[in-house]
Amino acid sequence: MKIEDNEKKIKLAEDQGKAYSAALDYMKEMDNHAEKEVDDYIISLASEEAEGTYQLQDGKLKWNTPEEGFNTHLEIVVRDKHDKRFIPGLKIRGKVLDDQGKEIIETDFPFLWHPFLLHYGAFFKIPKEGKYNVQLEIPAPEFHRHDEIKGKRFEKDVQVEIEIEMETGREPHGPE
Repeated sequence: MKIEDNEKKIKLAEDQGKAYSAALDYMKEMDNHAEKEVDDYIISLASEEAEGTYQLQDGKLKWNTPEEGFNTHLEIVVRDKHDKRFIPGLKIRGKVLDDQGKEIIETDFPFLWHPFLLHYGAFFKIPKEGKYNVQLEIPAPEFHRHDEIKGKRFEKDVQVEIEIEMETGREPHGPE
């Protein structure tokens, strides 16, 4: 590829990041959210009611409502701080602590496909609405990175703590 194509590639990546960030901004209007920049990442959290999802079971998609008692959904968005694109393939693990420092849950936050905002997340139970501290561990991703210069990103494991106002409720709606 010609060297002058480099500017075009950078612009295309930045345009993807702008489009993704616009979707994230829309989500922030709807839900409680918090954000922190760490190393090569921008990590955003959103809290909403627990809701149903399709899951593959025996080769078919089946609608599942949240487990009994689950009353919250914590969404995690991890973006590249340079071009603002979503970072796929992460293995996120974390703890949620109440305002007294008591651990509520330790869990994985797997990838969740969403119609307008790809993210990681989990459903679980919190005792009440309010402020919580979310401690996340994000190992350096194992995926290959193209480009001798711009590909040198995401080299370190990241640990971050973010405070967020979490809400409760269940919205187990199903397919229409």
